[in-house]
Amino acid sequence: MKVMENGTKRRRKGEGTIIEYESGKWLARIKINGKQFSFYGTSEKEATKKLNNFKNKIKAGQTDYKRMLYEDFLEFWLSTKRQNMKPKSYDRLESTVYTNIINKSDRKSGLGFYYLDNLEVEIIQKLLTDKSKTLAYSSVKKIYDALNASLKYARSMGKIISNPVDLIEKPKSTGIAFANKQKAEDNLEIFTDDEIQRFVTAANAKFENGKLIYKNAGIFILMLNTGLRVGEASALKWIDYDEKEKTIRVNSSIVQYKNDDGKQVIKEQKTVKTRNSERILNLNAKAIEALPPKHEWKYVFCNRRNENGISDDIGNPLKPRNIQRTLDYILERADIPHKSTHVFRHTFASKLFEKGVDVKIVSELLGHTDIRTTYNTYIT
Repeated sequence: MKVMENGTKRRRKGEGTIIEYESGKWLARIKINGKQFSFYGTSEKEATKKLNNFKNKIKAGQTDYKRMLYEDFLEFWLSTKRQNMKPKSYDRLESTVYTNIINKSDRKSGLGFYYLDNLEVEIIQKLLTDKSKTLAYSSVKKIYDALNASLKYARSMGKIISNPVDLIEKPKSTGIAFANKQKAEDNLEIFTDDEIQRFVTAANAKFENGKLIYKNAGIFILMLNTGLRVGEASALKWIDYDEKEKTIRVNSSIVQYKNDDGKQVIKEQKTVKTRNSERILNLNAKAIEALPPKHEWKYVFCNRRNENGISDDIGNPLKPRNIQRTLDYILERADIPHKSTHVFRHTFASKLFEKGVDVKIVSELLGHTDIRTTYNTYIT
């Protein structure tokens, strides 16, 4: 450190300068990325302490320039993301932010009440560590990705000097935090052979007049024999069905999301979940039999006439909650414990592996982007 004739104490480049500009009034300055920051004190020690605290925050990736609550910044960031994301993807991101990062119902367990300049590596790391104790790897990774992307954006706007998440190791599915959790396949919902028979019988139940009790139960039989995701099955249209070749083309999905008014709505998404999700599947006899006999409407499985007349939604895709409600009724009739619609896809894949079908073929049938997804889910 060099002392100038005017009393200025100039440090090495990047360390700042300290001067006594009036008797008993000290000023510390430092320039970061072309912007100058100033700190005042009634003594050299006080000004130096403020300067050093600021430099320590810089090392941790933060600056107290333009103080802003993280939750306020996150809400601004979400508004920019909404414009360029698919509705369902945005819903997942918004849920991750409000449930696990801001957490307004219990603010002290989240990060929203921190100022951007107070978000240090240790604070962020603690949140991820705590979440790893109760959440699945995929959920923790979503939290990490949201933190990383939002703070990266804050840095690009000049709100912070650098992104503190850069100093945190990205969560790994094989990490110690997840070592004691059950493997994914242990938690998979899969029908036993006996349950399959009971479910099919219940799904085909009829009234005394011979009409099906569950008009769209065929959607479950189709998923059971093709491995379709529920959104893909809901979006299936008659134009996608090649009766001669006995195939269906999977190229869209029905998603549910919140509109600008906060109301849950459904929408057909032209692109499916991953780049390999678009595919052509051969149908076996059971899958073909599950299709409705009449091609009345655009969608194969849709809202149709009921005993009381015509529904306002006639011809429209089935809503996810209605599909699950119908599934619950059939499961109850079949005396099978509650399952989600994923049970059909998981059962389909598991049965293929029991028959010795190669994992690459199963992965293609399921529409997985990476064969490792199939392998990690059903084999390892």
